[in-house]
Amino acid sequence: MGMFIDILKDLARRFVDLSVNERINDYRASYLRNQDVMAQITIEADKALMTFSIAVLAALAVLSDSVFGPYGRLSFVTFACFILVVITVIIGYPVSKALLKDGNRILSANFKKSLTAPLDEGLHKVKFAKLSKVLNFMSVTLFVIGMIFFIVLMGLYIKGV
Repeated sequence: MGMFIDILKDLARRFVDLSVNERINDYRASYLRNQDVMAQITIEADKALMTFSIAVLAALAVLSDSVFGPYGRLSFVTFACFILVVITVIIGYPVSKALLKDGNRILSANFKKSLTAPLDEGLHKVKFAKLSKVLNFMSVTLFVIGMIFFIVLMGLYIKGV
C-alpha cells in the first residue's frame, strides 16, 4: 500500500511540475512575444514615417525659393504637416516605452497571481494606450495629408502654374 501511495504522490508531483513548467514557458513566450511584436511594429512604422517625412522636408528645403515663393501657403502647410509628423513620432517613443513597460508589469502580475489566471488579463487597460493610439493616428493622418499637399505642390511646381 505504501508503494502505491508513493507512486500516486510521484505522479501528482510530476503533473504539478509539468503544469507549472508549461505555465512558466507560456509566460516567458507571451512576455517576449508581446515585447518584440509591439516594439517591432512601433519601430518600423516610426522609421518609415520619419524617413519619408525627413525626405520631404529635405526636398522642400532644396526647392525653397521655387515653391515657397509662388506657392507660399501650400508650401508652409506641407512643411508644417511633416514637421508635426516628426514631432508626434518623437513624442511617441517615450509613450511607447511606457506602454510596453506597463504591459510587461501586467503580464508579470498575472503570472504571479495564480497558476490559472490568464496571462493577458487586463492588458487592454495598459497605461498610455489611448495616448499612443492618438499619436499614431495623428502622425499617420498628418503624413497622408502632407503627402497629398506635397504631390499637389510638386504638380504645380513641375507644371509651372
